[in-house]
Amino acid sequence: MRLYLEFLPEYNEVHKTRIGYAFSLFCAIYGHQSLAADEAESADVRIVYSPEDRNPRPKPALRLSNLYRARPIQEPAPAPRKFSRESESTALFYSPAPGAEPDWLAEIFEWVSCADEYSIQRRDPIGRIDFRDSYAGRHHLDVGVPYAAVAMRFLHEALCKCLPGVSRAPEFGIAGGTHFIVNTHDVDILPAGYFGSLQRLGKYALISLLVFRSAKHAAAQAGMALAMATGGVNPLDQTPKLLQRESCEGVGASYYFIPRHAHRRDANYGINDEPVKSLMRSIERQGMEVALHGSYTSLDQPGGLDSEFQILRELGFQPRGNRQHWLRFTLDRLIPAVEETGALYDTSLGWDCIGFRAGACFAFPPYNFAHERAATFLEIPLAIIEQGLVTSGRPEGKWYEDCARLLSSSRRYGWGGISLLWHPTAFGAGQLSPEIERIFWKLIENKRECNDTWTSALDFVQSISERYINAGLLPQGYGSEIPKEAVLSHG
Repeated sequence: MRLYLEFLPEYNEVHKTRIGYAFSLFCAIYGHQSLAADEAESADVRIVYSPEDRNPRPKPALRLSNLYRARPIQEPAPAPRKFSRESESTALFYSPAPGAEPDWLAEIFEWVSCADEYSIQRRDPIGRIDFRDSYAGRHHLDVGVPYAAVAMRFLHEALCKCLPGVSRAPEFGIAGGTHFIVNTHDVDILPAGYFGSLQRLGKYALISLLVFRSAKHAAAQAGMALAMATGGVNPLDQTPKLLQRESCEGVGASYYFIPRHAHRRDANYGINDEPVKSLMRSIERQGMEVALHGSYTSLDQPGGLDSEFQILRELGFQPRGNRQHWLRFTLDRLIPAVEETGALYDTSLGWDCIGFRAGACFAFPPYNFAHERAATFLEIPLAIIEQGLVTSGRPEGKWYEDCARLLSSSRRYGWGGISLLWHPTAFGAGQLSPEIERIFWKLIENKRECNDTWTSALDFVQSISERYINAGLLPQGYGSEIPKEAVLSHG
């Protein structure tokens, strides 16, 4: 669909830039073509904010309510209001007049920009925004709903109504109609010798017993420690096994390594250790991606994240993306830090529970409020972290159902671009319940039935970046430095 967005003359540049960003993102996700002013007459539909009696035109027009108002960055977003149409319902930041079309572009912008997060001053003990203080947490919204994608669906259907005979069923223009799942593993822990591994197994058994109240799993972990002490295998040495099985299953994956140990919460390994470098080279030989896991303090000093990218480069690796360790970040620090590195993507935007932090089941360039523009990299939202299942308070038997429901919602509203995080230590039952590993492989087992493509972050970015470049959201030449033969296809 060829679309033209027409602003009111009184809109200032900030207003136009923010709403224009949301419009460009909508076009990138749905595969629509956004037109410049000199092409407006050829638009299939105009999106306008003018009243009914202003500038009547013969071309079909969708009038959105003029509701967005830029507010100080320290000011929280307005409380949500319920909106329903036909069989679909959502939560709106801005309520339209009865019978009027909501300001869908404003809704998309509020969610994807995470503007409300900038108003939150309190931090949890790790230095993050606590989910309970977030917009969804404060207002008890269901983060299993991708609200930005729902707003896009409402907007798409409203546009289709302007063109008689056009199907309202979305056609995203993705080859094969696939749904992308970005498969990621944060390498926080590696086997630290005989006694170190026994000590860690004992620690995990105590956590299972005292924190998760699972005497059964604690006993199993104690049994693993005893078996290892009497000559058995190390149950924490899971990365090579995981890598091998993923290769056999034909799925891609990204492995994130911490290059600096500046805090007790950082990795238990040294990036210069020969076994670690050998493991990273093995990962790349299998066609998987080695990327950066920004250390616990990487955002605390200017240039900190960039210096960690450089450490990996000096070892002969070419990291193109990042995820923050412990998800320790705030957007005002993360966005400029990632831009400084020249990275193609980041995949930190998630909670330590499952759900859509930015209301997005799709990748997007974050909005840079400091410069009032789209950032120069893609954010791949983190939708499911395996430890979030364990800490959810939900019965173990419901965990797969919770994952399946979230992924089903993503498929319903788009073509994906969300990431899943399973730490290598989540396999083998040395740290977490064996149900966690079972869920991972069951999701992969069902990928063909669900038309899911499990891929590394880099493969994903290379596959879909042209959509964002064409929409004007990413710079020309984005990702062009990567040889095409470096990107492998996975299913």
